Amino acid sequence: MKNLVTLTAVASALCVGSASAYFEEPACVMFEDTNFRGRSLEMSPDDRVDFRNGQFWNDRISSVMVRRGCTLVAYQDSRMGGRSIEINRGLRDLQRAGWNDRISSAECYCARY
Repeated sequence: MKNLVTLTAVASALCVGSASAYFEEPACVMFEDTNFRGRSLEMSPDDRVDFRNGQFWNDRISSVMVRRGCTLVAYQDSRMGGRSIEINRGLRDLQRAGWNDRISSAECYCARY
């Protein structure tokens, strides 16, 4: 019985270790409030979002975090239309860039993936 408990513990530790390799940090994160606060929307590489028809996130994003090697392209209109801004640096506060509460669609992509 003792060997079975030990074997189960080792198998559990191996599964936990391998699972962590599949879950990485998000590539891009958009925040409702400035200074990276409030509700957040995480995006993986090659994710696209479109906030049409009055969805909650439409024109509510005030700051974003972009992982190194990734780029977030944010659009003023839905369906990736209108003016756009490319953000490819570590952290960005959209209020300073004149994009506070103006994003209606976005796409995130990364060079390393």
